[in-house]
Amino acid sequence: MHTEFFVSTAACVGALCSVQQTAIELSLAAKNAKAIAYRAGTRAVGFKPLTDYIAEMGRDTSRLVAQIDATALAIARRAVDEVRLVDANERLRRARAAMPPEETAVAALLVAVEEELAANRQDITRGLRRLYQLLGDINQRMRAAAVISTRARVEATQAGEYERGLQLVADTVERSATTIRTIITRCEGELRSAA
Repeated sequence: MHTEFFVSTAACVGALCSVQQTAIELSLAAKNAKAIAYRAGTRAVGFKPLTDYIAEMGRDTSRLVAQIDATALAIARRAVDEVRLVDANERLRRARAAMPPEETAVAALLVAVEEELAANRQDITRGLRRLYQLLGDINQRMRAAAVISTRARVEATQAGEYERGLQLVADTVERSATTIRTIITRCEGELRSAA
């Protein structure tokens, strides 16, 4: 379980590199949309608030990915600690079984290791809850992005000769949101099956 969990966490962090890149693309799409909306003037007035939202979504996604990286790293460290503690616990149990009943030093050490192991497992559980929450936060933003891309398409129809450029921005937002949701869903599934 420990190795599989460690590998799944590392794979999730690796996959999130592409989420980070996609978030950067969202931010660039928002900047491009702002420039187009500025050139379109009053014909794209409804598109301007959408560009702010898209830019914010890109920044938020990047921030959440950074938090996920930190949380996953902490979980990975705890998983390594657990392997060490389980090994120590097993060795101490064997040593305790081989000693006379009146020997208390090993028993006290065994209790201390078991307490540390329990605390470590609680930290892993808390870290996993936080990780799932952060992944859920990104997923929620990507569901909102689908709505924003639809709204952006509607607003783009009012932009005259700038419509095509704004439609491309809407396409980028939709494609980015779909890509990110796919990665997040896969990460959630891998982590749940390995935990």
